[in-house]
Amino acid sequence: MGPQQGAGRVEFTVGRRLARRARTTLAFAGAGVLAGLAWLVAGRGGGVAGPLVVIVLSSAGLWGGWSELARSRKPFRLRVDDFGITLHDAELSWEQIDAVALHHPPRSDDESQPPPLLVLWPAPGVGLPRRPDRGQGVLSNVLADAGQVRLRYTLARTHDLDQSVTDLAGALARHGGARFETAPRAVRQPTPLSVAGPEHRGPKPEVFFTPAIPGPARTARGLAAGALLALAAVLLLPLADLATRRELPFSPVLFGPWFAVTAAAWWLGVHSLRRWRRPLRLRVGPDGLGVRDVAGTEFWVPWEAVAAVTVGPCPGASDTRQWLIVWPVPGVPLARESSHVVDGHVAHVLVRLDRLPGGAERIGPAVQSFAGERFSA
Repeated sequence: MGPQQGAGRVEFTVGRRLARRARTTLAFAGAGVLAGLAWLVAGRGGGVAGPLVVIVLSSAGLWGGWSELARSRKPFRLRVDDFGITLHDAELSWEQIDAVALHHPPRSDDESQPPPLLVLWPAPGVGLPRRPDRGQGVLSNVLADAGQVRLRYTLARTHDLDQSVTDLAGALARHGGARFETAPRAVRQPTPLSVAGPEHRGPKPEVFFTPAIPGPARTARGLAAGALLALAAVLLLPLADLATRRELPFSPVLFGPWFAVTAAAWWLGVHSLRRWRRPLRLRVGPDGLGVRDVAGTEFWVPWEAVAAVTVGPCPGASDTRQWLIVWPVPGVPLARESSHVVDGHVAHVLVRLDRLPGGAERIGPAVQSFAGERFSA
């Protein structure tokens, strides 16, 4: 369900999703408690450890469900309009807001990216009648008044909202302008998303970057792929004997090794052919930029989905080699699983630039010519 709109304002709610999630949790947890009790009664004389574990875990689920249900009934209001942001306990004009962002919590390597939080940094001297985020207590209030720290408040968890993150990001971009922080300030100073780069100013052809492979080397790779496929085809000849004479030309004991070698030859041949036909490629043009890894499919990002594009080291790595990094507009999902979180903003690492001809010195200006103010080195 979309947000409630009217007279230039957008209202967001949490009741329906929280209540639905709470009812689902309570139903499953209640069934677990009943199943544990039935197991305990039916298993008289047997062990009680199993039923008790089920009952305890299900009881924890009941507690979680009741907590979700209680949260769904707490006062909540989130309105975004030309005036500012209205909450159930405060009204802030845009002049009282330093920045607002969809902040992604840090994640470990083995978990998916959690949904972002809606966070707000008030202007110096402005506070909210609620606790600031953890680690920002009384001392932080004093330092914030002195302009030495940015006091931050979490307004909502986006996975609790009845509306989508895209709807929320659109409302913040439309009404918040430059106060909607779409990338870390060290990467790009806040800029309204309506400000477009030069990507549509005049006809400019796309620019392609691929590794400079000498002609003989490329020919040799193609011949190697063909030789592997020929070997794989020869290894299939015993199947002809099996079809005509109903027997293999070798001992059945060798069937396993023959099958493994044949499968490996086919895999290597097809993979080598794909690597030969589809090398690494970076494509930059008036509609966006995309990278295709060796033998892979292209990951394409349109400019309207890009908040910033930078050249620099891979986030969180000690390696100082230069990468091309895309910072997507908050709320815009990209079909790429690997990502990094820097200061609450998602970054997608596209390609290490020393793998392409010219490196950062050549690729950076080419990207900037299309990205405009989105680009920073």
